[in-house]
Amino acid sequence: MVDMENSYDYQSMDTRKLADLRAWQLERLEDVSNALKGRVRAEYSPGDSIHHLAEKIGVTRATVYAWVK
Repeated sequence: MVDMENSYDYQSMDTRKLADLRAWQLERLEDVSNALKGRVRAEYSPGDSIHHLAEKIGVTRATVYAWVK
């Protein structure tokens, strides 16, 4: 896993740079979430364990149910 915690020096950033970074990260989060959702939908088969799938990808069972319905 990539260590992103130490990738940025937040203390040296002004408000605008922090806001831009936040916006970029939210956009990336949405892109990655949509890719993950698509992969779950493609790989899920009725009868598969929602519980195990949710644990495997680190989301709640409710999220997996919402994605595959």
